[in-house]
Amino acid sequence: MKKQQKITIIADYKPDGANHFFDIDDLPFTAEAKCMVLEWFARKLWVLLEEGSDDPDYYCKMYDPLTIEGNIAHSYVFNFEDGGRHHPFSNLIQLEKMLMDEGIKTIQAMRKYKE
Repeated sequence: MKKQQKITIIADYKPDGANHFFDIDDLPFTAEAKCMVLEWFARKLWVLLEEGSDDPDYYCKMYDPLTIEGNIAHSYVFNFEDGGRHHPFSNLIQLEKMLMDEGIKTIQAMRKYKE
């Protein structure tokens, strides 16, 4: 059995009863953990878009909505307006915005199509 690697997720966090997490850099996580959060978010966004589309063949490659390596985001699901599989980004906030923008545009297009 492969030994699981432990990673540090929480940096220095003291909850105060309010949610102050407006973008990825607000999370009290390490850079590696923030990448995992964006990868998780991309998968959940894909599921929302697929379920909202009413199309059983919405996207065929669910297994890879987003993989982050350095400053390159690899995705078969999201185009990030360049249409390729490998998408450069300068920081995690930009990548978060790219995900949100594509999700919003896709939802808006679905709404117009259904009208």
